[in-house]
Amino acid sequence: MQLQTIATVTHGAFLSRIETSPEDTAAQIVKLYTTKELNKSLGLDYRGDHDRVTTIHVASERFAKLKLASEKMVVVNLLSQKAAAIRKEHTGLLIPSNFVVIEWNEPMSPLYFEWYFNEHPSCRKQLLIARQGTSISTLSIQMLRELDILMPPPNKQELVGKMYRALKKKQALQMERNLLEEQFMNCRIIKAIGDMNHDNK
Repeated sequence: MQLQTIATVTHGAFLSRIETSPEDTAAQIVKLYTTKELNKSLGLDYRGDHDRVTTIHVASERFAKLKLASEKMVVVNLLSQKAAAIRKEHTGLLIPSNFVVIEWNEPMSPLYFEWYFNEHPSCRKQLLIARQGTSISTLSIQMLRELDILMPPPNKQELVGKMYRALKKKQALQMERNLLEEQFMNCRIIKAIGDMNHDNK
C-alpha cells in the first residue's frame, strides 16, 4: 500500500513564515530539529553541522500553532534521503521545511519505517526509479506519498525496530570511540611536535 493511505505526509515548518525579530520581547525561542539530530539518531558523523542555525524566535501567538516533534513521528530529509524516527531526547523541537514529517493514521512502528526506508532494497529501488529522468537529486513530497510500504504484523515491526535501534546504537558508540581515538592521536602528535621544538632549542 502507498504511504499516503496509512500516514499524513507534510512539509516541516517554513521558518521565513513564522520567524520574528529577536527584539520582540514577547517572542519565544524555539530550538530546531536539524541534520545534526537526524545523523545522531542514525549513528552518523555530524561534526559538520555545528555552525548551522539551531534556534529561531517565534511570536507567541504563532507558537501555540506549531507542530513540534513527538516520538510518534518520522522525519525524512529530502536532500540526504534518510529517515529517522524522532527520539525521546528530540521531542519538542521544531521541524523545518527541509524535512518531511510523517504521522501515522494506522498502527506503525516508527523504527520499523526508519529501517524500511533507509535499508530495504525494495524501498531504495523505488526511490531511485522515482528520481530517474529528473534533473534534481532530492526527493519530492509526492514521491514519498506514493511510496509503496510493506507492513508486517505489529509484533514483527517492533522486533525489526528494536534490532535496528540496537544496530544504530552500536554504530554510534563506534563513531564516538573513533572520534576519541582521533582526538587522542592528534594530542599525541601535537605533544611530539612540541617536544621536538623543545629539543631543537
